[in-house]
Amino acid sequence: MAHITIATDFSETSWKAAQFAFDQFGAIGNRYTILHTYLKPALNNALLPNYGAVAEQDAKRGIRRFERRCRVYAGQVRLAKVISPFSLPDALNELDERKGVDMVVMGTQGQGNYGLVGTNTKATIMGSVAPVIAVPHQWTPTPVKRILLAYDNGVVEREDLQPLLSIIAHCGAELVVAHVRKPARQKAVPVDRKVFGDLLQGVPHSFVTSAGDDTEEAINTLVNTGKIDLVVVLHRQLGFLEGLFHRSAAKNLALQTKVPLLVLKG
Repeated sequence: MAHITIATDFSETSWKAAQFAFDQFGAIGNRYTILHTYLKPALNNALLPNYGAVAEQDAKRGIRRFERRCRVYAGQVRLAKVISPFSLPDALNELDERKGVDMVVMGTQGQGNYGLVGTNTKATIMGSVAPVIAVPHQWTPTPVKRILLAYDNGVVEREDLQPLLSIIAHCGAELVVAHVRKPARQKAVPVDRKVFGDLLQGVPHSFVTSAGDDTEEAINTLVNTGKIDLVVVLHRQLGFLEGLFHRSAAKNLALQTKVPLLVLKG
């Protein structure tokens, strides 16, 4: 049984994240927690003496509405709800300490911040102990049939891939292992197919190599041409993640606007 936490700010983007979670993991045999964090002032403000209490009450009302929406969509589902005055990464890690969290699912943007990865998402991806799936506002609910793993030629353990393998088992998806070779700075090192065969143990998979100095753009091209439904990277690929987060809006990177991103804690 997996414990999946859906982080929500009650926006439509976070609702799409909830849809993704229920669709890809299913209600049967799993338990879910919806988590909302709110700002609680450190000191009382004479001009806003009841601000903390009002914020807490708004959070309670909002999460009850979100819970009802989730139950209507998912049907019979084990679903808990938590509100917290702490930062989202801290609240998630505290929940992980108490209850164990196998996966965090959240939107890439908050209310009114379409097209760019939001501050909360960046902080959570970098600071969460559990793996994170970020679902964009522009994502259209669709079955996950092809998943792209951005591979950096580093050591990968089966334990690192376990959250990904769970998704593949539930969805019956195919995995594409993609390696981007940077011609100017890196010799061509072939992916060890036998190692991946042992790691994946019967999971349908294929390999693709792309050359280019711009890793993010190369992956973007593979996503667009390969009908990819989910992109997966390892947390150690911090340079790649920073490249995604600091892209200009003009580049309109597909990973930020269309395709969910899973960051594994390998």
